[in-house]
Amino acid sequence: MEMAKKSVLIFLILFCWGTACQKRDDIQIIKENLESLVHMAERKNLEKIIGQMSPDYLDFEGRNISQTIELIDYYFRHYSGIAIHLLDVSVLLTGNEAQAKTEVLLSSGPLETLRRVAGFVGSFYRFDFRLKKIGQNWKITYSKWEEIEANSLRPSSRAILKKLFPDFLN
Repeated sequence: MEMAKKSVLIFLILFCWGTACQKRDDIQIIKENLESLVHMAERKNLEKIIGQMSPDYLDFEGRNISQTIELIDYYFRHYSGIAIHLLDVSVLLTGNEAQAKTEVLLSSGPLETLRRVAGFVGSFYRFDFRLKKIGQNWKITYSKWEEIEANSLRPSSRAILKKLFPDFLN
């Protein structure tokens, strides 16, 4: 009888651990995908960025994938030396759908050089992504972004920013 209780307890622990790990794994995958998306944007890799989007993707202004390609291509042609610092990422997972909220620091070209020399930071943006799992991959179905002020950053973003630029928030 004691052995049966231990077996049930072990089974419950493994089941709960497995369920938690699965959710954590999907959340971690989504976070890693967003980190990869940042690197793709810095490298101006339009093809790989588009590969992260669902065929039914729309942004907050109703742009589909082809219109988004035009927007990103315009940005890539007009801005050099893109640097994106991913600050905070939070993910809410609901089955095969997820919502990810991020805050980033964006700078480019001469601004990035100035940031390095004089401590200039750049522009802050808040992104809201909706994703769905298609097969084994998480694809972006929706995105919204807005420029925000430094004083609007979430505390977790401010902590990351403080590590990147110790004197900025003083």
